[in-house]
This record gives sequence, structure tokens and C-alpha cells, in this order.
Amino acid sequence: MENSSSPEDKKNVCALEHNIKTKGEFSYYYAHGRKFEGKNEEQGQIVEGPGIITGGNPVLLESKVKNVEIIKEPKKFTKYIFYDDDKNVVIKIDIPESILNLINIECININFQERALDLKVDVPNEEPYFLSFKKLFQKIVPEECKFKIFKGKICITLRKMNESEEWDKLNA
Repeated sequence: MENSSSPEDKKNVCALEHNIKTKGEFSYYYAHGRKFEGKNEEQGQIVEGPGIITGGNPVLLESKVKNVEIIKEPKKFTKYIFYDDDKNVVIKIDIPESILNLINIECININFQERALDLKVDVPNEEPYFLSFKKLFQKIVPEECKFKIFKGKICITLRKMNESEEWDKLNA
């Protein structure tokens, strides 16, 4: 291996070529310096054809316009309180100020089930409001449950199946 090169040669040779010349086949960059027979050292061969990526500017393959359906979050009642009143559990739901004068008792639909409660309030010319309890704390008697509108609140009275059980929460 030949390590001596003149200062003039070092100026005309890049660092990669210098490393290959000085260290030969033991050079870290040896693979980069390979020369191919019959090919010009300065130009590489360009191979093109189907399935061969040659670079260049990106090419648009396909363009689709998707119609995205906007899903609105249903309006929900967010302010309510409840209390255990021996035989019943009473839920008082605040009616939002914006719909207070728009609804009446006919707008309210409640589905009472033994362990569930679904409330839907149809607001004229607006989206309906919902409140749902999918698993009540204890069983209720659906036939004996009732509701009314009183002082800006929807008051729901749930008749407890087991009157001796005290409810400390609404959901199980």
C-alpha cells in the first residue's frame, strides 16, 4: 500500500478518493470508489423502465374528492342534581336558558326501564337535548315513575323497587 502522495495531488483529489488511494482495499470508502469497465468515471448509467424508480419530480397518480360527513355531538343536559327521598329518587335537571321558553311537557320523551333512563327533549326548530343513564344504581319500578317541568327544571321522580336501599349515586 502506498501512503506517499505529493501536496499537489492532495489538492486535486477529494477526501474520499484520497482515503481510497492511501489505504487501498482497507479503506472505509473502498466500495464507493469502484470503477466499472467501459463506463465513463464521471457519468453513471441511467436505467429506466416500468417498476424502476429514477427520481425526479413527484407525479400525481390519483386525485379524489371525499365528501366528509360532519357528525355533530348531540346536545346533552349537563347540570342536574339528585337526592334520595325514601321511596323515590328525584332528579332535577336545569333547562338551559336558551331553550327555557321553547319547550313544554309535550316536548319531553322519557323511557323508563328497570335499570335505565333515557330522556329526549325535542326543541322546536333546534337540535334535541338528551340525558341517559344506561345502568342505574338500583332497580326502579318504571310504571310508577313520573316527570314534570317546574321552575326552569325538569323534575323526574324514580320509584325505587327496594325502598330500604339508599342511593348515593345514580349510575352503578
